[in-house]
Amino acid sequence: MEYNPNKELKLVRNPNFKEWSKDAQPAGNPDVIVQKFGLSAEAQVTQVENGQADWMFDPPPADRLNEMSTKYANQVHVNPLTAIYYYAFGVNTPPFNNLKARQAVNFAVDRNALVKIYGGPNLAVPTCQILPPNFPGYKPYCPYTKNPGSGKWTAPDLAKAKQLVAASGTKGAAVKVNTDTTDVNKATGLYFVDLLNSIGYKAQLQALAPDIQYPYCQNSKNKIQFCYSSWYQDYPAASDFLDILLGCNSIHPNSDSSPNIAQFCSKPIQAKMDQAAVQAVTDPTTSNETWASVDKAVTDQAPWVSMYNPKLIDFLSKRVKGYQFSPQWYFLLGQASVK
Repeated sequence: MEYNPNKELKLVRNPNFKEWSKDAQPAGNPDVIVQKFGLSAEAQVTQVENGQADWMFDPPPADRLNEMSTKYANQVHVNPLTAIYYYAFGVNTPPFNNLKARQAVNFAVDRNALVKIYGGPNLAVPTCQILPPNFPGYKPYCPYTKNPGSGKWTAPDLAKAKQLVAASGTKGAAVKVNTDTTDVNKATGLYFVDLLNSIGYKAQLQALAPDIQYPYCQNSKNKIQFCYSSWYQDYPAASDFLDILLGCNSIHPNSDSSPNIAQFCSKPIQAKMDQAAVQAVTDPTTSNETWASVDKAVTDQAPWVSMYNPKLIDFLSKRVKGYQFSPQWYFLLGQASVK
């Protein structure tokens, strides 16, 4: 291995490695993997197009997607990710300790606008619920939309949102929208500031450096009101989203390691989570049905504004062969080759 933090990382095949299990660790194809540092996403796209690089690590810029999908369509691989981007309410902090206030924001959100900020429909799909599509326990559900019933989000309902704000008695409350300083996440934060102001709140932005923003929101002493976050699966089970992010046992007061940043705890819903975990040992089908009911129950309580499920675009050079994608591990570099 060779490593220059300002230039590149070079990995070479280990001549002493012995395969211990073909199923668990199939033979890798690459003899050498070189990762270059310091290139912008724009530059990465250009290098792959020109054959100077074989794969780009960062998401491609939105303004290059049309070019990639038309001129280089055979080199583009789009895969939905089992992940969710969301803003969590502080359910114990005014004004969002009020269910109607939380539901109001959910009805008001234009999720297509948020998808556009992220990069457009090639990169994300709107959602209202906790579990991502194509995941154990997932059943489409969206009560926060015009003409609900299909299970999918279609359009915001501002009239309903304003009615709920008025009914909640929270109109005029000050709200701090917490996000990080990266371009896309700051843009979503500014979107929510405008949206909250439009339905009757007095909102302002709090943008923190990415390395401190998530720990800040996890710590209950900071009394967050509305905070950006995202989650990618650790393992293929509904508990990884519902229990880890919204279970009572994931609340650790005054800690920077409290993944339930909404501080949401419902004892009846937690009992269902515990039931689903027991069922999973002997009856996975019934367990997933129980998890689906948990997903619906949590969504109805609106501890979050679920925004969208992201997609991953892998852009490869013409000479890459053997592309494989894993929902958990993504592009399996070890199974690819170049010629």
